Amino acid sequence: MTDPGNQTEAGQTAVGAAELGSMADQAYAGIEELIVSGTLPPRGFVSEKQLSAQLGIGRTPVREALKRLEMDGLVTIVPSRGIMVTEVDIKLQLYVLDVRRELERLIARRAARYALPDERERCRAIAEAMLDAARSGDGMRFMHLDQEVNQILDQCARNPVAAQTIRPLRSLSRRFWFQNYHTHSGSLEDGASTHADLMLAIHKGDVEAAAAASDRLMAYVENYARATLRYPFGDLAAQ
Repeated sequence: MTDPGNQTEAGQTAVGAAELGSMADQAYAGIEELIVSGTLPPRGFVSEKQLSAQLGIGRTPVREALKRLEMDGLVTIVPSRGIMVTEVDIKLQLYVLDVRRELERLIARRAARYALPDERERCRAIAEAMLDAARSGDGMRFMHLDQEVNQILDQCARNPVAAQTIRPLRSLSRRFWFQNYHTHSGSLEDGASTHADLMLAIHKGDVEAAAAASDRLMAYVENYARATLRYPFGDLAAQ
């Protein structure tokens, strides 16, 4: 069977550019999860062929996904060796949060304002699911729901520029959190509570409450990062 992700330009009529893009999106999501979850550890090497076989996706969309992941800072493509997963940069994590806080507030406000009725109901359901995942101590389910929070926020906010800009920042934060959450007592419960507050504010269409909940969520994430890194509070520029 011909791999649709490897067809020539002339043969792409069966797949189409839109479908190829969708396949690259699927490849991106799959590889990102492998990295965030630690299945692909920092400084570990993997090949396009291995990823293609593991995900069941053609090598062309996998290659496109890897280019995006390299731009996002999650992998480095090393000639003749393969794809290396980058290490977690301790200070970079705090700089990421410094930028992410402002973008998340913008997205939260827009999401509360522009969400459709069915999207608001989905936000309520996600809030309940995150609290349930925390109560059961299911970190993997929590991670998947965290990704769903990001997706519904971007969908409701209806600002593709903000969504594209914040995507790599979220991936770096998700990887850091998932690799360290088990060392923090109560981190799942605290994380679920702050995420749920944001989802419920969007469910209600309360713009100011959504902005405040977003700020609380980012404060939680920063406190968590600093506690993990034993990094002092204060202005990063002065450190």
